[in-house]
Amino acid sequence: MKLKKDELEELEEQLVLLYRFVAQNNTLKKFYYEGMDFKPSFKDETGILTDLVMNKDSEEILKTCIMEFEESKLDIDGEKLKEFYEVLDSYDMEVLYNKYGMSGVEDVDKLDINRIIGSL
Repeated sequence: MKLKKDELEELEEQLVLLYRFVAQNNTLKKFYYEGMDFKPSFKDETGILTDLVMNKDSEEILKTCIMEFEESKLDIDGEKLKEFYEVLDSYDMEVLYNKYGMSGVEDVDKLDINRIIGSL
């Protein structure tokens, strides 16, 4: 599927939000719930968020997807490829939260998760 630069940027932004959500939940799981039966407690109508948090490889999968979107944008712009954390740091999270009507990373369910996953 061939996407325009603004569509790539929007999907990458949403993937960054999704990555931050999964990474935050995985960090909490490792730090607070190590050795316990962890049951996620966030709004998830589709079940996709729960699957991502419960999958030990989800952070790496999302990281790879973000970098593939970044590479696709480079094909359009011809810029130098950034490192993963440079890509993450290039986004102001407060701006993204406001753009997508979120109060914080815990509102990631407000994104069209099916569309994001479908674009991968």
